Amino acid sequence: MRRALVLAAAIAAAPAFGRAPVDRDTLAVLEKRFDRRIESYSIDDPFYLLGTTRGVYLAGYGAVFTAELNLVAAAVVTPFRPAFTKEQIAALRQKKLARLVELKRMMRDMLVESAVNLKGVPEEEWVAVGVTLFYYAWEDKTGLPSQILMQGRRRALADFAAGRIDEAALEAQLRLEEW
Repeated sequence: MRRALVLAAAIAAAPAFGRAPVDRDTLAVLEKRFDRRIESYSIDDPFYLLGTTRGVYLAGYGAVFTAELNLVAAAVVTPFRPAFTKEQIAALRQKKLARLVELKRMMRDMLVESAVNLKGVPEEEWVAVGVTLFYYAWEDKTGLPSQILMQGRRRALADFAAGRIDEAALEAQLRLEEW
C-alpha cells in the first residue's frame, strides 16, 4: 500500500518537474549578449561587470536576468592614487548619475530582445532584468540606487519589437523600481 501511495505521488508530481518552456541554451545566449552590451559600452570608459549575467525561468512569472556592475570601472584606489579628493568623489557621483540613463536604456533593450527570443514564455508572463550596483565604502551614494529592477509583460515587449506599439506605450507598461 505504501509503495502505491509513493508511486501515485510521484506520478502526480511528474508534470511539475517536466521540461521548462525555456531551454537553458536560449537563456545562456541572452546572458552573453547582455554581458557584451555592458562590457562594450565604452572602450575608453566602460562599465565594469562583476561576474556574469544569470538568467532563470520561473514558472508562472517569466524570465529573470540579474547582473552586478560598477558604473565606472576606473574608480579604484591604487598605490598611485591612494585616496580620492572631495572634488573627485563629487565628480564620480555625477558621472554615475549620468550613466544611469544609459544603463536603463540597455536594460530596456535587453527586455525587448529577450521577449523576442523567449517564445516559450507565455505572453502574459514577465521578462525582468535586475541590476545590482557596486559602490566603494568611500563613495558618495546620495541619490544613487543600489539596485534597479525593470520588468515588462512579454506581450508588450514583443509588440514594441514588432512595431505594433510605440516607445511611449511601451514605457507606460514597463515597471521600474530602484532602491
